[in-house]
Amino acid sequence: MSTDERFRHGAWRLVGARADFTALAEALRAHAAAGTKWRARPVVAGQELFVKGSPLAPRTALRHGLARLVLARPEPRLAEFANLAWLRAHGFAAPRPRLAGVWRRVGLARYQFLATEAVPAPPLAEFLAAAPTEARRALVTRLAEDLARLHVLGFTHRDLFARNLLVRAGPDGPEPVFLDAWRGGPGPDLRGPLHDLGCLMLDGATLLVPEEQALLLARYAARRDELGRPAGADLGARVAGARARLVARERRRHPELAPEWNFPRSG
Repeated sequence: MSTDERFRHGAWRLVGARADFTALAEALRAHAAAGTKWRARPVVAGQELFVKGSPLAPRTALRHGLARLVLARPEPRLAEFANLAWLRAHGFAAPRPRLAGVWRRVGLARYQFLATEAVPAPPLAEFLAAAPTEARRALVTRLAEDLARLHVLGFTHRDLFARNLLVRAGPDGPEPVFLDAWRGGPGPDLRGPLHDLGCLMLDGATLLVPEEQALLLARYAARRDELGRPAGADLGARVAGARARLVARERRRHPELAPEWNFPRSG
């Protein structure tokens, strides 16, 4: 049986604007049939989109298939579509999701994709490298306040590394744009807010100077207090512990990448 014939035996599960799928269908079909990754910025109906598509390895497909059947948890790109929509509906900056889909065969997802509107904004690290001190402090303050409100609303990102944040110009100054939100979402989460803060500080401990780290944690705690959901005592120490666990994990996986990762005691 040819690759194209195997593809015909599957079926798409789609969420979002089907009209966009008409424009993207042929390219997505070809990549799904070939099992190849695809990153593109097509223009659909005058809007630049960001499209990411990728195959799922058999073991990964089985894991996500069991999660869908047992826990009613959608595959990553479908979950990300829902989470981005949730973030935007609650006033957070995130790419507008337009279309997501999985191609399933024999009940298991073999290919998945997500199309969002492109966000013309630099990554967090790039913004911090170029921004003056006051703009950096404004961004740190806004990020802390957004995270506090996010966590009070019961949303855990679970992948809140610096690489998953853009910074765009908002009406009140620079504001963070949340990306790659498929791992978490609204509702109970065993890892919780400390994991998000630990992820952020994995690289934030070097991207932010000690004064900015202190500002981040202080404004986060103050905003949690204002919203009636205190973050608890010894926040800095607990975030340092969460970060240390992530550092240990990353060193096990990639010992050559992180010899300098040490959470500053002054933070």
